[in-house]
Amino acid sequence: MRIKKEKIADIENHQVYKITFTNKNNYVISFYNFGGYINNILIPYNHNLYEHEDVLLGYRNFEEYITDRSYLNCIVGRVCGRIANAQFSLNDHIYELSSNDGQHHLHGGRSGFNKKVWHIDSLDENSEEISCELHYKSTHLEEGYPGNLECRTKYMLNDNNEFIIQFHATTDHDTLVNLTNHNYWNFHGHKKFYQKILGHYLEMHAHSYCEIDKNFIPTGRINDANEIKYDFSSFKKIDNYELEDDGIDLCYLVEKYDGTLKKIASLYSDKTKMGVKILSDQPCVQFYTGNMMEQSYNGKFNKNYGYQHALCLEPQLFPNVFNQENINNAVLHNDQQYSSTIVMKLGNNFDE
Repeated sequence: MRIKKEKIADIENHQVYKITFTNKNNYVISFYNFGGYINNILIPYNHNLYEHEDVLLGYRNFEEYITDRSYLNCIVGRVCGRIANAQFSLNDHIYELSSNDGQHHLHGGRSGFNKKVWHIDSLDENSEEISCELHYKSTHLEEGYPGNLECRTKYMLNDNNEFIIQFHATTDHDTLVNLTNHNYWNFHGHKKFYQKILGHYLEMHAHSYCEIDKNFIPTGRINDANEIKYDFSSFKKIDNYELEDDGIDLCYLVEKYDGTLKKIASLYSDKTKMGVKILSDQPCVQFYTGNMMEQSYNGKFNKNYGYQHALCLEPQLFPNVFNQENINNAVLHNDQQYSSTIVMKLGNNFDE
């Protein structure tokens, strides 16, 4: 296993680096300490470990991550998802947040965690794994959130081809925290099988989802995923039926959630047989089929991407819970620690 670190840019007197992990099986992951943006996940073909497919969408140049509006493979925070009317009540106080999705607050606001240069606390390489720990301090009332939040994100890769993300946070004032990773997957890759996400197989360990209104704000009701379009409780091929009418953008509830790390989803391409098994200790996973992607991107390998050219699976806490009664698990008190673990077990020999 090996680590490579190279300086890319300076942003407001902060140095930006590109970090590259390579394990003994020639799986390669590269990312920036700017926003935690992941630039590449390279999976070797089963028959040739030196021929790769890049299974993440991404930009051709680093500078385009600075202006990115699609959250292409970044850390999302302080709170992922939408907060209705860009406000919430906590401890009998109403906090006004920045609005960046009409009148609502989305993915941490106008300058969320994806727009920050994170400090590289450590780079470590040993026989078990290679890792990088990033640190960012979000100050009191940044984007409207109370509390000084100390946030740490650790990226790890091991020889079991597991890419692991761990989030940790503490605060000096009661606040809200709900972090996730926003990878845009397309396991067809960027070469001869390149196309939209048609032909991916998906299974999720979930039988229900959070109902949303026309503005994608959760209503507080839970629906059974018994309609064919929304049921992925066993492997199903994504085709035009799932993608019509602006596809899917729903938060699914993990079946038999108990707070432990467990498999929540599996996804693979029927063409490359490359894919991922995702494990998480969070109660929900947002499934998004790229319905709001821009018409064109300056993408890697001279690809322009576009509508429904990738899908996202985002482990997280319940969305918008702080504007609803009885559920408050996105609230982080000043005597608590927030933590979340996402394991992405990558592979090149998937089949139903």
